[in-house]
Amino acid sequence: MSILGIVGNMAVDQAQLRQRLDTLGRQVSTGQRGTVHGELGVDSRRALDLRGELARREAYATAADRALSRGAAAQEALGRLQSLGSELAAEALRTRTLGATGVESLARIARSALEEAAALLNARHAGEHLFAGSDVDGAPVPDATGIADGPLAASIAAQVATLDPTNAATILSDSATAANDPATTPFSAFLEGDGLLESRRAVQVADGERVVVGILANRDSGEAVADSWGRELLRGFAILAALTPTQAEQGAGFDDLLAGVHTALSGAVQGVAAEQGVLGAAEGRIETARERHRNTAVALRGQLGQIEEVDLAEAASALRQMQARLEASYEATGMLSRLSLAALLR
Repeated sequence: MSILGIVGNMAVDQAQLRQRLDTLGRQVSTGQRGTVHGELGVDSRRALDLRGELARREAYATAADRALSRGAAAQEALGRLQSLGSELAAEALRTRTLGATGVESLARIARSALEEAAALLNARHAGEHLFAGSDVDGAPVPDATGIADGPLAASIAAQVATLDPTNAATILSDSATAANDPATTPFSAFLEGDGLLESRRAVQVADGERVVVGILANRDSGEAVADSWGRELLRGFAILAALTPTQAEQGAGFDDLLAGVHTALSGAVQGVAAEQGVLGAAEGRIETARERHRNTAVALRGQLGQIEEVDLAEAASALRQMQARLEASYEATGMLSRLSLAALLR
């Protein structure tokens, strides 16, 4: 073969070397074997499958994160509601022994607790109400700021004002009726209407696995509505907020009324604790699922990395070797070209 033919072949080889040099340079720069799946060759299909599975696992883990964050906010609100109920239940028993001297203080504390409980039932997380079911934009207690002077409180106050030594049981019963009456219920029309028919909110933590995490302000964990913990807390606080020294003078009636409120609030506190327990168990399941997805995602990223990523040390070494080969080829081409020119000049 002539020198010109050899030089031509070397030019072709050099073009291939430059292409390979560009590929190696990109790999060293990005750490990836290629910028498109086609550059992965026979591994491209496997990479697509791994990426799909990784995205699925990450989506489940993200959903679990959100559910756990929401659950933590709900637990905080429930914890405070439980404390309020326990404090007022104890205060009701204490006031039975104090008589008129402690009634005004109890009423002030109860009014404050009523307003705080309503606000807690309207707690939000990430812009959504925690205890409103699917009506995440609607407040479970629409008039939380005015609840101490609202329809329920006014109705109960009128009943408490009739207290005598014999009618405490009637007042307790009538107050329960008022708490459930559409005209005086403290809860939203949705919760007392369509919301009663809907399932509790749940989070999908795996294929075919949903965990119930929803809590409703007017239903308890056993699905009771009429005497649910939220309703009983607000009713009990409203009764105590309506007390005056006049009721303390009613002897047995006063004692029976406070005993009834103590029982109602104690039951509500137990209901809140039950919600916390159910939610805690759900959080445990969600956390377990999240860790499983996270661990699987780590393994998937490792497998994907073996396909898509390069060993930077090896790639850098190959890049240096390729540069040396290309430089040597250029030198050889230059030498042959000079020989060819000399032959032409003879």
